[in-house]
Amino acid sequence: MLKDIRNELDALYGRYETEYKNEEIVLGDGCIESPFVIIGEAPGKEEVRLRKPFVGAAGKNLDEFINVLGIKRENLFITNTIKYRLGKVNPKTQRIVNRPATVQDIRNNQRWLHDEISLLKPQIIVTLGNVPLKAVTGNFKASIGDMHGILHSCNIAGNIFKVFPLYHPASIIYNRALKETYYQDVVNLKNEINNIVII
Repeated sequence: MLKDIRNELDALYGRYETEYKNEEIVLGDGCIESPFVIIGEAPGKEEVRLRKPFVGAAGKNLDEFINVLGIKRENLFITNTIKYRLGKVNPKTQRIVNRPATVQDIRNNQRWLHDEISLLKPQIIVTLGNVPLKAVTGNFKASIGDMHGILHSCNIAGNIFKVFPLYHPASIIYNRALKETYYQDVVNLKNEINNIVII
């Protein structure tokens, strides 16, 4: 069974890499039998360099939140909504910097993400920020500010999944005032995990 899921996931990723062959791709990583999946927006420079989601500063904040949950990172599955770096050229430095995802970026990648979720069948999907929240739920008016810290449900390909939205760990880097809210949301998530997850 697990081998079948792994093979199907590898096949899905192979099709994705063919579709976006000109992009710097970072695929999902971790335990495919994890009861929950963590979904971010898109890989940044460090993620592309190391070919792994959530490394660098945002990864450090993610690791802190994983510690609060009392779960080891290797027991999670971590992926991104968009699996390639969204870059643009900084006119001052001429270097490539990250750019925000557009609605079209999200729409183009949504079906791939839904297929990934359908294969993994997590008991809880943890979305980090607005982009994965919109992609997972299919609600493009969804706002992390309105929905964070509470368990929601959504329908993906006829299956109901539980979704727990959190602010993106990088948002704490740029807005320290969010740290307490983020921490409380993580505590709420831990309570939900204790209530419904069967490991």
